[in-house]
Amino acid sequence: MVSTQPTPTKFLRLSDVTKAIGASGSSVWAWVKNGTFPAPVKLSPNCTAWIAAEVDQWAADRIADSRKAGV
Repeated sequence: MVSTQPTPTKFLRLSDVTKAIGASGSSVWAWVKNGTFPAPVKLSPNCTAWIAAEVDQWAADRIADSRKAGV
């Protein structure tokens, strides 16, 4: 029988997100507010993080969009 354990979820803090996508924290929060960037997850009262797979997908979508537009 093949084990089908789920892949562990990796979380990114804001500093990791900004490094990964090359944008400022204020840009990330503005994009979250207007719905163009994945919303973070509240891990505890003082800890907010993004799901790495969602950030990766957002980046892949931006790349695909720019290729379609010929940019």
